[in-house]
Amino acid sequence: MLTKIKNQTQKSAFTLIELLVVMSIISILMGLMLPAVQKARGAVNRIACANSLKQVGLSMWLYHSTFDTLPATRVSDQGASWAVLILPNLEQENLYRKWDTSKTYYQQNQIARETGVKVMFCPERRSPSIAGVSIEGDVDTISKGQHVPGALSDFAVNMGTESKAASVGAATFFNNDGAFPSASGRGYNFNMIRDGLSNTLMAGEKHVPVSKWGVGAYDSSIYNGDIYLSISRVSSPQHRISTTVDDLDWRFGSYHFGIIQFAFCDGGVRSVAANISEETFRRLASRNDGEVLSDY
Repeated sequence: MLTKIKNQTQKSAFTLIELLVVMSIISILMGLMLPAVQKARGAVNRIACANSLKQVGLSMWLYHSTFDTLPATRVSDQGASWAVLILPNLEQENLYRKWDTSKTYYQQNQIARETGVKVMFCPERRSPSIAGVSIEGDVDTISKGQHVPGALSDFAVNMGTESKAASVGAATFFNNDGAFPSASGRGYNFNMIRDGLSNTLMAGEKHVPVSKWGVGAYDSSIYNGDIYLSISRVSSPQHRISTTVDDLDWRFGSYHFGIIQFAFCDGGVRSVAANISEETFRRLASRNDGEVLSDY
């Protein structure tokens, strides 16, 4: 009787080969499921990013409805940026009240400068808590003092296109033909966007190399109008859409696979292929080139 019970107990146990087979099956299933999970995660993040850009675009519209103009790219050469001006329309009235827009960015209190806003980030790249504050580059361009950290963002406004003038040594010039001017203290009225609101980029995902988070003109504080390259981007042969996360250039770009998302001046959010033609992207960036826009 004891021998019979012992044999039954031995038969109920898994052999080493059976365990290896089960583990192999589980590994195969996990390998099959992982791409699907990653794809689903990417789709969710794209939707969340588009929703954030939608809110940014609508906040610009609300600003225009109130002041009959889009917000200035920056209040003054060293003052608050567009991101500060739309805070009340992003349900951040309390944070906006911490700002004194008559003063420079460097004169603001720490809470005003360093408080990030979730809607200003793409979840595929980072969150406000992961991003933290700028670590280099927010330095007064006049006094050349110490770095003054501030909150970051994954979005930038469209300043239009660039051109090179061979007559002055191939220097690069802003054409001031975007939805936002390079000059401080003013914004454009929708009537000045003659190519059509649905054909003109308002703001989009800005490229930030993985090695440059929080660094310099790539990614200094989104509130700092003094470092205006960080709060804006352009379209040009020199600055096309980035297609890699480590591209060391000043461009629009995203962490989504194959696409980048933009808020257009009509309030809509649309995806643009990262490999869009240079000419089509230039036309999207310009508000008044008078050219017919092809499919993209």
